[in-house]
Amino acid sequence: MNSLSAWLAPLAAATIFAVMLSLGLLLGREHLAAVAKRRMVLAAVLFSVVVPVPALAVLVVKMWGLKGPVAAGIVLMAISPGAPVALRRAIDAGGHPEFAPALHLAIVMLAVVTVPISVAIMAAIFSVQAVLSPLDVARQVFFAQFLPLGLGALVRTRWPAWAAWLAPKLTRISNLMLIALLLVCVVVLGPAVVRLGWAPAISGVGVTAFALLIGRAFGGRDPSVRTAAAIAAAMRNPGLALLIATVNRFPAAVTAAVFGYALGLAATVIAFIAWRRRRPPAPALR
Repeated sequence: MNSLSAWLAPLAAATIFAVMLSLGLLLGREHLAAVAKRRMVLAAVLFSVVVPVPALAVLVVKMWGLKGPVAAGIVLMAISPGAPVALRRAIDAGGHPEFAPALHLAIVMLAVVTVPISVAIMAAIFSVQAVLSPLDVARQVFFAQFLPLGLGALVRTRWPAWAAWLAPKLTRISNLMLIALLLVCVVVLGPAVVRLGWAPAISGVGVTAFALLIGRAFGGRDPSVRTAAAIAAAMRNPGLALLIATVNRFPAAVTAAVFGYALGLAATVIAFIAWRRRRPPAPALR
């Protein structure tokens, strides 16, 4: 068990880097053009990501009377948008191939401002001491997301043929790494999740389902943009949630609560993607 725990952090870092690098190989100027045509939709979706989801998480914690690490894990996940795998999930679900990457980048950039503000608001609501510097968020998202995405985009710009050859291969490798990471997390964190109970996972299911609906509602008329918006609103970033917990020296049990929420989130998003794939694709509006 201890040997697996030692591998968890480097495996997570390597997996996220591989996922984002593979997605960076697909990025080009057309993504900026897609956002330029949908500025109002982008603003609406960003609002749906930042405001309604954390508000529902607070409501869930208050109504259920949840406290301690369980409440902290749920709230931390709700205020941490821009999961590294969100873009991959949006594309898997049939999200707009140009708008989805630009939306993801906008969410990650906005998180540098919104996450510290959300931490301060949640600290006031729950009467706890918690802070987070924008620099901490910027450092985390730069190394976990912007750097590999930028490298991938650079390779596509300079060597497009090589990028086209590498992208599907790296995608398969990163998918295998994601499966390995999930298995290690289950083995290492599973017992702690069971000890905490299933409130974080159940909350993850409920809040994620709500976020999918909100994202679709704010996504405009284009079905593929609505799908991308739904995934963007639903996906949360465990890395940011754990960064907040680490900076503020929260108990170790908060990590298990974050993972429990992530399990409920993943199950809900996978079900949504399966549902989307069974529906006939609707034409995208240009």
